[in-house]
Amino acid sequence: MSIISPFGKPDPNLPVRKGTPAITRPTKEESAAFPDEAQALLTKNWSQQEALLNNGSYNLDWIEGHHFLLAGATGPGLGGAFASALLGAGKAASVTVLGRDLSKSINYETGKAMQDRAEAAGMGTRFHWLNDGMAMEGAPLEALLAALKEAGADRVIYVNTVAAALSGLLPGMPPVYIRDVDADGLFQWELQPLSEKEIGITRYVMGEMAVAFPKVLEDNGVAVEASVFADWRGSLDKASRDPSLREYGRQGAYSTSLYLPKEYLQEAARSAYGSDRVVLDIFYPMMRTRALPLIPGGMTIANLNQKIMEREGVRHIDVPELALMGLNFTGRALTEGYDNPFPRTDAHDSFLDEWMFEVMARLTNDEGSEFYYKNWA
Repeated sequence: MSIISPFGKPDPNLPVRKGTPAITRPTKEESAAFPDEAQALLTKNWSQQEALLNNGSYNLDWIEGHHFLLAGATGPGLGGAFASALLGAGKAASVTVLGRDLSKSINYETGKAMQDRAEAAGMGTRFHWLNDGMAMEGAPLEALLAALKEAGADRVIYVNTVAAALSGLLPGMPPVYIRDVDADGLFQWELQPLSEKEIGITRYVMGEMAVAFPKVLEDNGVAVEASVFADWRGSLDKASRDPSLREYGRQGAYSTSLYLPKEYLQEAARSAYGSDRVVLDIFYPMMRTRALPLIPGGMTIANLNQKIMEREGVRHIDVPELALMGLNFTGRALTEGYDNPFPRTDAHDSFLDEWMFEVMARLTNDEGSEFYYKNWA
């Protein structure tokens, strides 16, 4: 097959690096700074959210009396912003946060900071932070059920923002090349094939298990008022998965493997539509979350997207506000009969994608070029 996509063949003028970004361990100094950074993160999140609530942009009065179960809600990502909004508003019947973080990480320290703030606010058993992750059975599930019982949560709003997937190629697919930047300048990742085990993990944690978890709760006596998931529009770009098209690979790892779990979220929302179950698969714009640096080219394309937004005069919506938007959609679904299973918080910048892809395909290390990477990313 002749590959015609600029993302399906290497640029001969750029270095090639095979694989994906390496996971790095924090230094001793970085680890020591995590507690203060976690406190600062929660303060920043709530400061932005409180201002938006005070000026009437959003309203969280509806959360009163509702119990929230937030999976993947520690750290600087969307889930952490959901948690900071609920803790700051202080009106929820209870908030239970699930994480699975190394003890020396900003995410873990954020969980501790949430616990401290909940205690200071007198939430008592209305707040729980559990660091055993999600589980369909066994001790972690039993610990969660005990926490929900202690909180009096016989009904929950389940929000899943877990980030756990692997970037790479599915069997038989041709390579994809993704531009990225490091200290030496612009280069390109060549995505490598994933093993069957890696493909299974990518499908399961954020996909299969995420959508199956509400039934596990209900089988154990906890009703689910709403299931709320996080998606990204790159998962809808089926043309980017077809090697015969010019669009092949333009979504980077979302064209090759990261879309896999999102298919489960989309099917869950489709299946529930028209029933008495509330399932929202909310589409968000590019966010600077904890997962972004682990995606090949993730930070570079986010920087490019931001530059294009600036050139077009489009307002950037930060993660704390995006969490309020997600809660707003959830509240409308539960109290106003809002029935769109695929709400969009990315309408402000989605129209820029075609421009962004053309720039991304032309980025170069040539300082004399219009597409010199420092001009764009």
